[in-house]
Amino acid sequence: MAEFFTQTNTGIALLTLGQALLVTVMLLVSMAFLLYADRKVWAAVQMRRGPNVVGIFGLLQSFADFLKYILKEIVVPAGADRTVFFLAPIAAFTLPLILWAVMPFNDGWVLADLNVAILYIFAISSLEVYGVIMGGWASNSKYPFLGSLRSAAQMISYEVSIGLILVGVILSTGSLNLSQIVHAQDGGWGLFSWYWLPHFPMVFLFFISALAETNRPPFDLPEAESELVAGYQVEYSSTPFLLFMIGEYTAIVFLCALMVILFFGGWLSPLPFLPDGILWMMIKMLVIFFLFALVKAVVPRYRYDQLMRLGWKVFLPFSLAWVVLVAFLAHFGLFGGAYARWDDTTILPECAEARADFVAPLGTDDRAALLEDDSVITNRPAPGAFVPVADAYDGAAEAMERALAGGWAIPQEAAARFAALDTLVLCAGAGSGTTPRHDEFRAAHPAPARDALLNRVLERAAR
Repeated sequence: MAEFFTQTNTGIALLTLGQALLVTVMLLVSMAFLLYADRKVWAAVQMRRGPNVVGIFGLLQSFADFLKYILKEIVVPAGADRTVFFLAPIAAFTLPLILWAVMPFNDGWVLADLNVAILYIFAISSLEVYGVIMGGWASNSKYPFLGSLRSAAQMISYEVSIGLILVGVILSTGSLNLSQIVHAQDGGWGLFSWYWLPHFPMVFLFFISALAETNRPPFDLPEAESELVAGYQVEYSSTPFLLFMIGEYTAIVFLCALMVILFFGGWLSPLPFLPDGILWMMIKMLVIFFLFALVKAVVPRYRYDQLMRLGWKVFLPFSLAWVVLVAFLAHFGLFGGAYARWDDTTILPECAEARADFVAPLGTDDRAALLEDDSVITNRPAPGAFVPVADAYDGAAEAMERALAGGWAIPQEAAARFAALDTLVLCAGAGSGTTPRHDEFRAAHPAPARDALLNRVLERAAR
């Protein structure tokens, strides 16, 4: 059964579909309780109870609202473009949902571990505005249309700031992969190794930009009830309105998760002696969402001109200046390399080829010893990777010395494998290592002696 799901196209497709459905269902169920928490926070600030009737402590209120929206009649304005009218909430619902395909919940727990995950997020999030624009235009009403125009300008304005903030994190990590961004924050100082400390000003800019990007109060100008009744949602009811609302909360929770990944270590534990895991990821997301809910309850709505001025005249120049500063700090490795955590380890083809040639005829145990540490074929070999290579060279060199001394013939294949092993010795750091094993090997096999032995072996094999 395991082979069916891992080695056949049908099995892989079914497994991927099942994983996607699992993430979707878990996300939608958690959305119901997050909406309940959002309403409870708002109620607590206003000194009232909030949802408390349906279910224990009102926990099932969101499910009751869901059934109400599903069962209500769908009303379509007489002059509306019906096709675009219904495509708008579908787009507003599905686009934020597919963003979660690249979100890692734990080390290896991700649907698509893309190396260009940040670009994927940019591409999908830039399309989300179309759901709002289509909804406002297709309603054939002035208030929804004005709300959709506001939304387009607002989302574009703050996407620029979010993009520049992400560039700073990318410069520090050297990768567009979200998992690699988390691994770059995995230091020995726990929460003080996370990016919130070196990128401290950007934490606030990202949080505020996320509020504006998701039309969240105090930046909910596209649906300002005091000016536009309900903005682009005026003419929507029942299930289409529900899709708009779920899409908005999905985007909010995704930005909470993205903020955790970028600045707060993702699934990493805040204390080095505690285990990492998905629990930390969930706790951090809940804390960020609580701040989203708190801002909604306590901060008054901005005027539209204030919103635009903040985005273009404050956030944009500040985030651009931060990118330049981070690039400077990363390039020169200042502050202990806090701004330059990229891993420039690369595989050297000649080393990989040499190891493959040498281990090909070996037995299982000998092969495992030489294949255990892949750093030996990179530009940054680990000190411990030299030990099995040096041991193998000791034995091979002794055998070749005996063959040369006894006048025995050396097969071409054996000479080629010895040449590959000699290359692997250099790859493992024979000339630059600083461990006692490196010193012992250099004393027993000086570079001139190794070169002379290799030449003699190749000459004997060529006869």
